Amino acid sequence: MKSQDNNDYQVIWGSFIANGNQEAIGMIYFGHYDLLYNFGLKYTCDVQIIEDAIQNIFSYFLKSGSKLSPAKNLRGYLLQSFRHQLLLDIKKRNRTFHLNNVKGENSDRHEPEVNEIFEQEWSSRLMQKLRICMEHLTEKQKEILYLRFQCELSYAEIAIILDIAVDSCQKLVYRSLKELRVDLEKWGGNR
Repeated sequence: MKSQDNNDYQVIWGSFIANGNQEAIGMIYFGHYDLLYNFGLKYTCDVQIIEDAIQNIFSYFLKSGSKLSPAKNLRGYLLQSFRHQLLLDIKKRNRTFHLNNVKGENSDRHEPEVNEIFEQEWSSRLMQKLRICMEHLTEKQKEILYLRFQCELSYAEIAIILDIAVDSCQKLVYRSLKELRVDLEKWGGNR
């Protein structure tokens, strides 16, 4: 999502709060559904819980309407609200959540050159090593790396979602990456 789009959504959110414009909340819903859904997959593979949590937060928004306050960062606010609701829903249903859904990439090329085959093999082994190294991280470390690099959120946005200080957020990302690098080097991450 581009920052311009994010600014547009801020205006749309303001319109929803000011006059309960249901078309505005619909635009926000459809504009952020994929982001929320993919974020939810990092916690659970139960699609029903994810979809229910998305519905629950938007139902809450519709019921609350003008009682809601303007969000300085709508995307961060939505992710934080969704995360809170999803964790509540998971807890209610006594299900465990998974942050380990790292998937490799497949290639459908026909008759690749020898160099491409070696490159693919190396990439595949590196991804396998990365998956194993990710297993050694804490759930919090996995989550913060996902938010930073998959969702491309700023440190300030992540700090709001996780309810931690910005400098703590930066330190946790740095330490998580350092731990991954050290672990990868143990595995012989070089060619």
